[in-house]
Parts: sequence; structure tokens; C-alpha cells
Amino acid sequence: MNRPLQFLAFAGLLCLWATGLAQSPEALIAEAESVRATAVDAGGKLLAPDSFASGERALERARADASKGRNADRVSRWARDALAAYGEAALAAQRAAGQLSGVIKARTAAIDSGAKELDLDDWRRGEDELEKAAIALERGNDAEGLRRGELAADRFRSAELRAIKLRLLADTRALIEDARKQKVQKYAPRTLARAEALISEAESAIEADRYDTDKPRELALEARYEVRHAFYIARRVDSWRQEDQTPEDLILEMEDPIRRVGAEAGIVTRFDDGPDKAADQVLEQVEALQKKNQDLAGDLEERTQQVFALEQEISDAQLRLGGVAQQREALEKRLRQQEIERQRLDQVEGMFQRDEARVLRQGGQVILRLYGLAFAPGSAQIPARSADLMKRMETAVRLFPDAEITVTGHTDSFGGDGANFELSRKRAEAVRKYLVDSAGIPAFRVSAVGYGETQPVASNQTADGRARNRRIDVFIGAPD
Repeated sequence: MNRPLQFLAFAGLLCLWATGLAQSPEALIAEAESVRATAVDAGGKLLAPDSFASGERALERARADASKGRNADRVSRWARDALAAYGEAALAAQRAAGQLSGVIKARTAAIDSGAKELDLDDWRRGEDELEKAAIALERGNDAEGLRRGELAADRFRSAELRAIKLRLLADTRALIEDARKQKVQKYAPRTLARAEALISEAESAIEADRYDTDKPRELALEARYEVRHAFYIARRVDSWRQEDQTPEDLILEMEDPIRRVGAEAGIVTRFDDGPDKAADQVLEQVEALQKKNQDLAGDLEERTQQVFALEQEISDAQLRLGGVAQQREALEKRLRQQEIERQRLDQVEGMFQRDEARVLRQGGQVILRLYGLAFAPGSAQIPARSADLMKRMETAVRLFPDAEITVTGHTDSFGGDGANFELSRKRAEAVRKYLVDSAGIPAFRVSAVGYGETQPVASNQTADGRARNRRIDVFIGAPD
């Protein structure tokens, strides 16, 4: 039964009581219990504690006297008192729910955050202030009730924030504290300091926006990784010292994993210029293998299309004798066009460095994944330092003069979902405007859309991964 109907039912019960149609003590007790349920549903326990407590005391006395077989009038009197008190509680709770709606919302958010389960001081103080506010409203002191309500809301918000911090950050802070007790900072001071900086940043992020838990969660996870990393470094350095190893031993040990990965990839790694050059060799080989895999997938798709086309043409030719030559000519024309497109793709790939853009192929589309187009935080203005990258992107697009172009914007997981969608849309629109206004691409060929954080290409748990997710993708060609 919804609330208005419940109050109508309650009013009907009062009428019955007033007219004396329900005379037996048992019937009055049953009516009181029914109205009690209505008061509970209306929030009477929380929002009308005085009246509800009076009803509880009266109903308990009525039940006790009835069970002992005492005077029926006495039982009936207690039952009527309970009935009236519960009715008052239900009506008072309904009024308080409107006057204290903000407090109730703050209380619900605190419960959802785990503040009640954690039994935080601010939670208990919020409950105490809410009870005082409700009692003041019951007694007709609206000014005092609203003042107490504001205090309660502040306590609940504080409890919610504290609970979020505890839930997200407490384990990592405990790990950092354990690291300090074990003197990890002696051997890994920079790594441990990095963990502490990340956890402080996570706490600041919660203070700034408690409802965006993605950012503090990812920062807390990254901090947890860094403190574990610090533990490893400290253990390794301590072991190195105890084993009386030399700095040369340590360097050779660090080079060995890169050497083994290189050997598996068929590369002879050299460390006479340090590990960076060897690591770059491995990365280049990995990228070459990725490109080869991508090209093979594209070639397979093209061959599949060609086989399908040939089968279709043979079937058609069998139905139309004499048409094989024309069909073959058309197929050869399509093959020449595919070769031209492959050459264009190779040309586009040569325009960008590894940290600027990746060139991908998806069906009949070419995708320019612009990692190097780094907008300022919260901004949708194309940075001046990206002018050269934008010019090369424009040149790449011009290689496909008749293609449809779709610009998509993407963010990392930090920030609210709605804000991320809007920011990604504005950034995509900024690139679209550049292509139309500066590059002269016809407006009807270019569209823009923002996807926010919904299409990540890397983990949001690391700074590098988040940087890769903050990107612009330019799709050239109509989707299949």
C-alpha cells in the first residue's frame, strides 16, 4: 500500500475507534499494531521518535495487561493510547520527511559508503543530531529542528567521506606504515615517497569529489603497487649487500631479463650503450610483430573477400555465358584498388613516430590513434605544441579524398562519467573543426563523437595507461 493510502487507512481506523465500533481490547490492540506498521513504513522510528516511543510503551502495556487477564477497560485504554501515538508518529514522520529531505539523503549516502557499518563517530553524532531535530519538529519548534537537521547532514557527509577514505585508502596506508616500520625507506626512499604521494593525491581527490571514486581507487592501487615495489627493492638491495655483490653484479643482473626477452624475439641485444638502446630494440621488434599480425589479419580479410567475390562471379558467369571476361576485369580493378589502399596505409604509417600516433586498420577503415595530441587537463583546446602533429594528420586524411571521417574522443577513468563524456565530445569536436576550418575538408564528410571513459585501450591503474586512454581516434573510411 502506498503512503497516501496508508494514511487514509489510518484515518479510517481512527474513525472506527472514535465511534466505538471496535470495542474489544483484542480488536484495539490489532488496530494499534496495524497503525504501528504504517508508522514504521513512514519512518516514524527515525523521524518521530517521541511519538513512536510513546506508542511502543502504550502497546507494550496493553499486551502485558491483556496477557495477564487484567481489566478490559484498562487494556483498551492502553491500546487507544498506542493507536493515537502511532498515528501521530506517522503524520509527524511524513512532515519531517519533507523538512529534512536533505538530511535523509546525506544519511542514505553515508550508509551506502559503509559509515554505519564502521560505526564512525561522525555517524553516531549525525544520528544523535537527527533525533534531536526530529523531536524539535514534533514539538512544533521548526527553527530548532531545521538547525539540528543541518548539523546532522554535516555529520553524515563527514562520516561518508571518512568511510570512503577508510574503504579505499586504509589498506594501502597500513602497508606504507608497515614499510616505514621495516625501514624500507633506507633502501627505496624514492619509490616509497612515490607511494605516499599517490595516496595523498587519492585522498585529495576524494576531498574534491567524493562521488567520483574511480580516480582515488586507481591512485590507491597504483600507490599499493609502488609500496610493494619498494619492499622488493629493499629486499633485493639488502640481499645484495649481505651477499657482498659488486655494482657490476647488480648491473649484469638487471640486463639479463632484457637479454632473455631479446633472444626469444630473435634479437642480439647489446648493452655497451646502456639498457635503453637494448630495450628500444625489443620494443621495435614487438611493434614490428604487432604490425605484421595486423597486416596478416587484413590480408586474410581481403583474401576472404576475394574468394567470396570470385565464387559469386563464377556463379553469375555460369548464368550469363560470355560474361567471364568482364567479371575478371572488374575483379582485377578491385585488386588494384586494394593495392593502392595498402600503399596509402604504408605511407600514413611513415608519417608518425611511435609516441605520436598508431596507424591501425579495421575492416575497410584506417584509424589514426593520436596519442601525441595531449590536451591540457579539463581543456578542449588543441595545444599549440601539437601544430605539427595536426598538420601531418591533415596530410594523412587528404590521402583519402572521398572517405568519410569520424573523430572520436576518449578520456581516462578519472572524473565523473557525465563530465568525461562532455569533455571527450568537445575534444573530438575541436579536431573536427580543425579538419573543416583549417584543412578545408567538407563538413558533410566529418563527424565527431565522444565516448568518455567507456573505450579504454590500456589499464587505468597506471599513469602510462591513463595517458594512452586520453586520446583522439580519427576513423578514415566508412565502417563495414
